Amino acid sequence: MSKEIIVVVDFGHGLPDPGAVRFGQEYLYTAMIGREVAKRLPDSVKVVFTRTTDNALNPDKEQDLASRCAIANKAEAVLFVSIHLNAGGGTGYETFVYSSSDEDKAIHAEIVKVLKKYGLQDRGIKIRTELDVLEYTKMKAVILKCLFIDNKSDMDKMNNQTFFNEFCQAADGIAKTVGVTPKSTGTLPKKEETIAEQEPSPFAAKSWKHMTEMGITDRNRPQNPITRQEVVVMLDRLYDELKK
Repeated sequence: MSKEIIVVVDFGHGLPDPGAVRFGQEYLYTAMIGREVAKRLPDSVKVVFTRTTDNALNPDKEQDLASRCAIANKAEAVLFVSIHLNAGGGTGYETFVYSSSDEDKAIHAEIVKVLKKYGLQDRGIKIRTELDVLEYTKMKAVILKCLFIDNKSDMDKMNNQTFFNEFCQAADGIAKTVGVTPKSTGTLPKKEETIAEQEPSPFAAKSWKHMTEMGITDRNRPQNPITRQEVVVMLDRLYDELKK
């Protein structure tokens, strides 16, 4: 009997640490990207998530990172994939690894295909031996730095349904890395279905329900960033309510 192929998908950050913020909150995007990537992996791959809620595994950052590594090591995974967004005034995508290998290149190459199509910068594969999830996991580990959350152009692309779907097809690189055939694109879910299924985070659920019932907001896209024009519309609705 062949050994089960296990891939750990790690959604970076988690409350009380939202990660980087500007045109969105990193912890929400890491979960959205991570879940979509996992869906696109072949059925022969078992996916283990480090976190399944909006919360970190431990409010202490060092303990949180240690817990993520422990989950991966206990699962005896063959690959650890940590999803993050970048920040700091740059643009584009980069991969962080503990040491360079052909496996890193397979995942990176799939993402670069999308970067080139959309004119995004390939920042390359970088060695980062000081990062806990790369140093203390026993299997091959990579951190995917998925565009810059403080770059509006980058995030406009990430919020584009077509780009998002193509970007998450990096799952093909993960499949190749663990030696299995990528899933046929004809069986993949559309991002619209993913968004439609989203629910507000637990801390916002009561307020979301209240504001929806008042007509201040609709029921769509609770986890997505908001535009200035949407803010104006919501304020206008609230103003009308206050005048009643």
